[in-house]
Amino acid sequence: MHAAQAQLLGIMPLKLKSAFDPNPQPTASAPQPVEPTAVALTLSAQLQQDLCLAANVSELSVAAGEPLSWTRRAQQAHLVIPEASLSATQKRALWQQIWRGQS
Repeated sequence: MHAAQAQLLGIMPLKLKSAFDPNPQPTASAPQPVEPTAVALTLSAQLQQDLCLAANVSELSVAAGEPLSWTRRAQQAHLVIPEASLSATQKRALWQQIWRGQS
């Protein structure tokens, strides 16, 4: 079952202990809430459209901050990135977070 479906139905997914997990993922801290003083960033229209299509969301808000994080709820997504132009490594990390959130 997809995580979004489980959340809608109020079902908590079971997780294997890390010793038995066939696909261990690095331990990540909980997503950092965006502070009200966060600076909003504007992405290129193409990148914003690609992100919305990939994550199947209609609204995307982008803020400056550390660490790079991606959160998605219903049809809204929030992205925190260090700056408007990302390095190749940062882009790769962003897409990994988006795809990890989809599966």
